Amino acid sequence: MSRTARIDIRTDPGRKKVIVRAAELTGADVTQFILDRVVPDAERIVAEREGVKIPLTAEHWVEFCKRLDEAPKDLPGMRELLARPSRFVEADEH
Repeated sequence: MSRTARIDIRTDPGRKKVIVRAAELTGADVTQFILDRVVPDAERIVAEREGVKIPLTAEHWVEFCKRLDEAPKDLPGMRELLARPSRFVEADEH
């Protein structure tokens, strides 16, 4: 992806130092480090607030379908919780 648009941000020296060091530790340059973390959050926020659909890759779609087809996990605590009488139903309705 070519870099054609510029974003300038200001921060305090302490935050910059942490960001630069984290980028070094991950083998990314500072720009890529920041974008790799900010863009997914930005996409999620836009999708949640505007109802935008974010397409899945073919690999992710296959994984999604596989998980939908799996048998549900046995969750004894959840079964017990759902078997209890509701606190929101009148006692005489039981």
